[in-house]
Amino acid sequence: MWDGLGTTTSNETVAILKLDDQQITSHKKIKMDTCYESSKTENKLTGTASNTISKNTMSMEDESLDTLPVESPNKSTLSKPIIDTNRDPCQGKENAYYLLSNGFGPYQPKNYDFPKRGGRKFRSEWFISFPWLEYSPSKDSAYCFYCRAFPSNKSDITFISEGFRQWSKACFKSFPKHEQSVPHKESSTKIAGYNEAKQSGSIIIKVNTQYKQEVAENREYLKCVLETLLFCARQGIAIRGHRENEESQNKGNFQELINLRSRDNDIIRHYFTEKEKNFRYVSGEYLNEFLGYMANIVIRDIVDNVLIANIFIIIVDETQDLSRHEQVAIILRYVNNDFSPIEAFLGFYKVESTDGLTLSLLIKNVLISNGLQLKCLRGQCYDGAASMRGAYKGVQSRIKEENPLALYVHCNAHILNLCLVDLSKQISHVRSVFGTLSTLHNFINASSKRQAVFDNMRSKLNMKMGDGPSTLKGLSDTRWSCRIDALESLIFNYQVVIDSLENISENDSIHGSDANSLLKSMKTFEFLFCVNFFRDIMSITNILSKYLQSSNIDYSSVQHMTKATIQELSNMRCEDKFDMIWSKANVMRIDNEICSPILSRKSKVPKKLGGGLKQNENCNVKDHYKINIYFQVLDTIISDMKERFKENDIHILNCMQDIIVNEPTKFTSFRDVSTMYGFNESELKAETKIFNRMYRSLNTENTIQSKIKYMRSGDNAIGFPTLAKLYKLFLTIPSNSAACERSFSCLRRLKNYLRSTMGQSRLNHLGILQIERERSLNINNDEVIKQFDSSTIPRRLKFNNF
Repeated sequence: MWDGLGTTTSNETVAILKLDDQQITSHKKIKMDTCYESSKTENKLTGTASNTISKNTMSMEDESLDTLPVESPNKSTLSKPIIDTNRDPCQGKENAYYLLSNGFGPYQPKNYDFPKRGGRKFRSEWFISFPWLEYSPSKDSAYCFYCRAFPSNKSDITFISEGFRQWSKACFKSFPKHEQSVPHKESSTKIAGYNEAKQSGSIIIKVNTQYKQEVAENREYLKCVLETLLFCARQGIAIRGHRENEESQNKGNFQELINLRSRDNDIIRHYFTEKEKNFRYVSGEYLNEFLGYMANIVIRDIVDNVLIANIFIIIVDETQDLSRHEQVAIILRYVNNDFSPIEAFLGFYKVESTDGLTLSLLIKNVLISNGLQLKCLRGQCYDGAASMRGAYKGVQSRIKEENPLALYVHCNAHILNLCLVDLSKQISHVRSVFGTLSTLHNFINASSKRQAVFDNMRSKLNMKMGDGPSTLKGLSDTRWSCRIDALESLIFNYQVVIDSLENISENDSIHGSDANSLLKSMKTFEFLFCVNFFRDIMSITNILSKYLQSSNIDYSSVQHMTKATIQELSNMRCEDKFDMIWSKANVMRIDNEICSPILSRKSKVPKKLGGGLKQNENCNVKDHYKINIYFQVLDTIISDMKERFKENDIHILNCMQDIIVNEPTKFTSFRDVSTMYGFNESELKAETKIFNRMYRSLNTENTIQSKIKYMRSGDNAIGFPTLAKLYKLFLTIPSNSAACERSFSCLRRLKNYLRSTMGQSRLNHLGILQIERERSLNINNDEVIKQFDSSTIPRRLKFNNF
């Protein structure tokens, strides 16, 4: 037989069909007529598939006839027909479906000299009578293309794999019998369905398309729910309502906002308002689950950035919420690749006790649960509570036992606040003034009638809202800027306060005596002098207080700013500054018709203690104020600040600062830093020298900020890896725990008297989403839906295509 390569096989002889052009044309016409006649006799079951495949076969036959190689016009013979071995049925039943899916039908070679077997041979006319029939030239056997493409368990293997060769029984017995068999009819039906599906699409595809559309709508609706929930969480507003049933007029911020969005959102209207689906995912249980997923995404983002930075520090503080539960706020501080310090909120954690052991265990458990190692901890910053800073059983000492590299830094903002608190308690004049301010604030604000008197007096003096402070400010040991606010408010409203107290003293029979006592305390020159003097001091310290609350400041900046503030207070200790304050107080005394200052009665020392006068006999009024009030207050606060800020004068940080800023650097600085943190001392020295030389060639300013900016530029961090690590380590060390104080402000807004029963998990998740507003804004809702759908609990709505 013909092997398709231009040669004949050794076992069989193939005759070459020779036709001239006229014979080829005549043969085409005869074949078309025969196909037309045979198509009328096809059975109804296999009609569709047969017609389709017959047409494909006819077109392939025509192409094979048209492309038959013809010899020279002088010769009447044609070249041997080309046999497609890839379509030969003997290749196996798996090949049939592949051919069908690629647009091929039964393999029916024409113009082929079929070999004889027992005086009989295969006839090409059978292809017309039985369109499913195909022939294998290599085995001289017949097969059923339909049964090979879609075989069943009961299909005749003769027409699938073995091949049919009994040509004497073919046309009148075997072929018709196979065509009427049930397995063949099933295969023919599948062929017809397959061809129809290719044109119009199968039921599976249609169902799959509908399913995908339903999943897309479900996901779009859930995204709307998540967006609305995240908006409420980021704004810190209440989510649930007191009643959320259908009869409620106010179902809470979340459902009311969803209802508002349904007016211009078809998906929300169909799912939520019209309730086309029987499940809406707006109950408290599901909202808490969504909040948990979103908060975990934020926490994972924070932890990933910390792991990239490799080192971090912790900032911890505790407070009591409205439910009288101790809440511990944990902050992580790290430096990113741009050498910018980042402080990230890790959550609120409720504790039963605030002793050193409990808090240290809490910190370690939180770090371990988030995949952070204690050995990467490089610092810890707390307030001055004994349970935190205790040298033996405090949190900082317990952490240092496991990681000596975790330096403890006392919050500098708390240190300054302690200096001011000590000042107001140690000196009687300061204590008296701030006591009067606190009593005045409580007296006016405790009654709406007295507050109305205060407001009426402001109106009579033509004082408008935008002119200055319109109310009196209270005092607090924890609100750091309250003192300067209280002093500024009193000085601006001094005339209003005096007139209000006089009015109350005359007309209020019950509280008139209290108003009269306040008048006597405030209508003195000593009070006016102290108020003006303390305002000047607090104005200076308030600048430092605000500066120390920044998260971007470093150890060096704190040292410079503190020294500058102390120097400014020292500069106030002179005659000129005292005379300025004296003049201001004297002007206010004259404007308000207050008596001139006089010396108080000179107190004597008891005789048993030696006797004599406490004051100098030759001291006048002005000298008395200068020596016993002005200089005493300045000396107290200056010495207190110097003493307290020494606590944060840490040797290893001074060595880092020396390496970064100073030239030449001390030898001991390189040695101590390299020994403590495991740097290669020789590499650190070499990189520092080269870096400083490059920096000096382009910059004249020698500050840490300018050097950090230069390190950030270009590829300097890559060229100086050891020095870059030192820079990041230095910037990682914190200077304050103000981030915890800011988180407590968020806690107060979240857990108010209307939401006092909020659970700890919900409180923690809401706190994370509100405090980390920038990170929560980048939450991917698709990831939230994926986590929600992958839960072990089955969901009523489908959110996955697979």
